[in-house]
Amino acid sequence: MDTGTVQYYSGAWRTFGTTSNGQVSKELLPNSYQFSMTYAYVSNNKTQDVGSNNTVAFSTVLATVNVINAQNNPVNNAVVSYYSGAWRQFGNTVNGNATKELLPANLQFRAQLGSVSQNKTQDLSTNPLVVITLNVGQ
Repeated sequence: MDTGTVQYYSGAWRTFGTTSNGQVSKELLPNSYQFSMTYAYVSNNKTQDVGSNNTVAFSTVLATVNVINAQNNPVNNAVVSYYSGAWRQFGNTVNGNATKELLPANLQFRAQLGSVSQNKTQDLSTNPLVVITLNVGQ
């Protein structure tokens, strides 16, 4: 994943770097550090002893928001967004689906078509398929 920013904690949060071709590197003393990865405004943290394993890996999941109506039919052209500090663009539905690579986190999603909208909170680390029902005809 590119354009992700990485920090590590050593008395304070310090800049590690920005990913290029999915990687960023920095010389650190062998120790246990907390690392934070931010990608598409979503952050994940992990603690790792770089003396034992110097590769700290963060993975995204392909999040899919499936928007259906009350008759279980796909809703097309619904605007999907997610909340991470502010509402962020996820995409518009095609055949009822919109997809985006995100770090696995507990996020609030919103589907909107015209003046009808519905929110749903879901933890992508346990299930990356978010199903939202909009009360619209289609």
